[in-house]
Amino acid sequence: MKLGILKTLVGTVAPTIGTALGGPMGGMAANMISEVLGCDPEPKKIQKAMETASPEQLAQLKKVEAYFEVQMKKLDIDLFALETADVQDARGKFSKDWTARIIGIFVVGGFMGYIFLVTLQPPEQNSEALINLVLGYLGGLASAIISFYFGASNKQDNE
Repeated sequence: MKLGILKTLVGTVAPTIGTALGGPMGGMAANMISEVLGCDPEPKKIQKAMETASPEQLAQLKKVEAYFEVQMKKLDIDLFALETADVQDARGKFSKDWTARIIGIFVVGGFMGYIFLVTLQPPEQNSEALINLVLGYLGGLASAIISFYFGASNKQDNE
């Protein structure tokens, strides 16, 4: 099971606790969630419990989130800053990696090439559903790659 799915699932009810999962405060967040839902603090069990949670449990989870936020403020921990720092750290490490660059070049090149080929073909030879599917998928990949390399938070180091 992917942790991102669990973070999204928990994050819909309790965004702060959802953000904490997978980070340095993830164990504490998982324990708080599991106490409310009455399950073990394991990702699969928490996800299953979240999917079958009663409205009362979800309301209790909101109360626990408020308590969690207070505890984080007392400890002077900004979870959103930690998550942003994690993303920036990944960008710093992998933006100079040639594997990521090569994959990025191929995806963006493939996207542009596909647009060029679809434009050259007569409209009656194209399957509109297939073109939309492929363009949507390649467009999403190209957008993520371009955001990674040229995003607003990407700064060049003067080395």
